[in-house]
Amino acid sequence: MSTEDTPNTPEAKAAKPARKPAKAAKPKVAPADQPVSEAISAEPVIAAAPVIAEAAAKDDEGRKDKKKKKAKKKEKKRKDAVIIRFDNDQLTAIDARAEALGLSRAAWVRMVVAKALS
Repeated sequence: MSTEDTPNTPEAKAAKPARKPAKAAKPKVAPADQPVSEAISAEPVIAAAPVIAEAAAKDDEGRKDKKKKKAKKKEKKRKDAVIIRFDNDQLTAIDARAEALGLSRAAWVRMVVAKALS
């Protein structure tokens, strides 16, 4: 957009029409022939506090359930990371055997260890 389209001079600002002020909302008034008691809604007002308390209780229960599930899952896994170091000669042999089977190095090592333990 060029500066010619939107000049920033005081004359250009004065030429723009001023915004109309927003109208204030009128309060609702009952018609003169209708009693005030009928104009007011007869619907019961529900307290928000019990609803909020119920939602908070459900949220707490949900968090507790998630923690229990996480603990069970952790017990079920029972896996630990292990670091094994190999010499460069051994790594080339491992890579060749893993590639022959279409496996990654890590998958091949896991397979060999599992066979050795069974």
